[in-house]
Amino acid sequence: MHIKNFRQYTPENPDVPGAMYLKSEDGQDWYECQSLFSAETLKVVYNSAGVITGIGRVASVLWPVGQSVVEVADTEENRKADISGRWGFDGEKITDLLTAEKAR
Repeated sequence: MHIKNFRQYTPENPDVPGAMYLKSEDGQDWYECQSLFSAETLKVVYNSAGVITGIGRVASVLWPVGQSVVEVADTEENRKADISGRWGFDGEKITDLLTAEKAR
């Protein structure tokens, strides 16, 4: 599952008036699409630069305003990622943005 570019919007008939709502570039409401994510994966929020800004096993704890969400396998390697700015998503996988080559 990969849902891109959530933006704030106001639904015609909001379930909770005054609440904030998000819609993806393909029209998916954030609250409605959360159930589409697998319980067995990590959910990763990343910004337009590909930097990870949120990560968790439960989609409902994330708020991807102005960002995208992708689910990745819950592996030991992927669990190394955090929101320090060191980790990114390259369109396919989580990557370490601070490699020895990039640190030079």
